[in-house]
Amino acid sequence: MPRIALGLAARVAILAAAFFLEKTFLNEFVDFSRAQAAHGFGALVRNAQHWGFRFVVALAAALALFAYVRAAQKLEAADSAARSAPIRVPWVLAHLLLVVCLVPLSYMLYRGDAMPLPFVAVVVLWIAVGGAAALCAVLGLAPWPVWRRAAAALGNIWWFAAIAAFVSASAMHLSQGLWGPTATLTFNLVHRLLLPMIPALNADPATHILSTDRFAVAVSDICSGLEGVGLILTFSAAWLIYFRREYIFPRALLLIPLGVAAIFLLNVLRIAALMLIGNAGFTDAAIYGFHSQAGWIAFIAVACGLVLLSRRSSWLNRTALPADRSAPADNPTAAYLMPLLAILAAGAISRALSGSFEYFYPLRLVAALSMLAHYRDKLWALDWRFGWRAPAVGFLVFLMWIAAAHYLAPPSAMPERLALMTPGLRISWILARIAGAVLLVPIAEELAYRGYLMRRWTNADFESVPFRAVRWPALIATAVVFGLAHGAFWLPGMLAGLAFGLIVVRRGRLGEAVVAHATANALIALSVLGADQWQLW
Repeated sequence: MPRIALGLAARVAILAAAFFLEKTFLNEFVDFSRAQAAHGFGALVRNAQHWGFRFVVALAAALALFAYVRAAQKLEAADSAARSAPIRVPWVLAHLLLVVCLVPLSYMLYRGDAMPLPFVAVVVLWIAVGGAAALCAVLGLAPWPVWRRAAAALGNIWWFAAIAAFVSASAMHLSQGLWGPTATLTFNLVHRLLLPMIPALNADPATHILSTDRFAVAVSDICSGLEGVGLILTFSAAWLIYFRREYIFPRALLLIPLGVAAIFLLNVLRIAALMLIGNAGFTDAAIYGFHSQAGWIAFIAVACGLVLLSRRSSWLNRTALPADRSAPADNPTAAYLMPLLAILAAGAISRALSGSFEYFYPLRLVAALSMLAHYRDKLWALDWRFGWRAPAVGFLVFLMWIAAAHYLAPPSAMPERLALMTPGLRISWILARIAGAVLLVPIAEELAYRGYLMRRWTNADFESVPFRAVRWPALIATAVVFGLAHGAFWLPGMLAGLAFGLIVVRRGRLGEAVVAHATANALIALSVLGADQWQLW
């Protein structure tokens, strides 16, 4: 096979993606209901599997972060060796064959005595075949000396990463014991906050239910606020690591407890507001709109607040503007990110206000248009030209998306709330939806993902990076983030992101990706309206 100039990071990313997809595939053959009911050695294997998977994921993440921070230069020799190493097809084929062998072994797990092999033998065989499959995949991506050189370059990072992974995997299990007490604390705080506003409020500490004669809210464990705390911990840690050269440590670490406290208090306010909205008679908006979106609005508010506070504070940030500087600084990042952020923020508010159907979708258009108009001078200078390849790529992405939707989204007709609108309002809403999907969303997403993120991972001065200079790691990482932003369609989203990124890198013009994206979305809109495939929207 001809040599492909893939660096070490790209090969590791390919391995991680392959292992994730294969694990998802093999999960389809495991009877998880029986696994949960297993006891004795079966329960031990189940718990070891869960803990082991968390440990491996945490170890990989810790190694990647520590290597990025401390060992980037030491890995240059291994990266250079990886770029000159071929992909070895025999090892890859051996890996695929062993994965196929794991299918019957996965099926036999937890199936009981009816299987031809005892449970212990199945477990031992699964571990042996799975380990061999992983080894073949590693050797297929690069020869063993390349991996040995990379492992040696990490040095003591292995120990730090292993300790961090062990603590993280153990904390995931131990943290489950915090759900109950945290939910009780949240319940008590919400009760105290609401009592002056709703004197007739009933509170049941045993069930954590707050109720009136019109509405009731149960503060379950999942409403304790720990999910938001976890998101903020992850975001703030990743932010400080990525921009570590700009912040002043250790004082910058104060942002972490500040964010945790803010998100927890906002969760209390969220539940209190939910109770007030429902008690006021707007039960549909409370249950289907506010309840599902307020948490994300709170997370966005806290994350943006931490970023703005830390970047403006000279006590925390070395690059902060002096306090007496009145002229606003030129921020090239804002022009690329603000249109998409405006759409996301307006969408969260729109869904929170709308209930089960997003009546206020046009708010997204207003938000996006305002940002595009605000940064029009800078955006106008970008290369928006495109050729015939752009709509061709868009058509291929559309075909892939439709094929994926056949498995991921059951067919659905026009939403009942939309069908009950007057013809004028219904047509206006549909036109707004088309304008958003075909015109504004492609521009906003391509500016953020391909215009900014893909080049930012290449160089901090992203505007100086020509699109043709973007390498595979940044291209793949951006496609992964793009896919994850599409929820259940994460896999076709990754493939679409890869296609849009490739055409930008090959042609060197952002307009290529925008037109390809717009073409795919336009064809999807035609399928929705012409073939009554509303599940695509």
